Amino acid sequence: MHDTSLEELCRVRPRSLRELLAVSGFGERKTAMYGPALLEALRQFEGGVRATVTSEPRVKPVEETKRLLAAGRTFAEIAKLRGRQLATVVEMVADLVEKGELEFQPGWIDPGRQAQIEAAGARLGVERLMPLRDALPPEISFDEIRLVVARLRRHKR
Repeated sequence: MHDTSLEELCRVRPRSLRELLAVSGFGERKTAMYGPALLEALRQFEGGVRATVTSEPRVKPVEETKRLLAAGRTFAEIAKLRGRQLATVVEMVADLVEKGELEFQPGWIDPGRQAQIEAAGARLGVERLMPLRDALPPEISFDEIRLVVARLRRHKR
């Protein structure tokens, strides 16, 4: 939610879904998804309830992703669990592989596709991803290219 929507929500303090629809940033979908919980939170706030502060330390996203990978989770599962896009998780993992902070796992990519990406990388270089994507079949995803290139760059160093 944007700050302007949050500020207006606090200023207007809607009491119904219909009133919530009038708040900037709230359309049918967002109101249906979040409206009941927001209205309940506003009711509780007006009754004197305040947020509690937890002293649990937050786990860094990188550490959480590493932990989930070690537990055998797929990239898609990690994205869902962490509320992120699949491409965001793959990018983080690729960066970790390239930096040497995470070992590339052969099970992440089909061996045939990995071989195609590696061959294209040998021909075109691995400095830029777009030429590789353009040279490879469309069924090979950008995420697959990103992961294999991260491994190749790491071994090149």
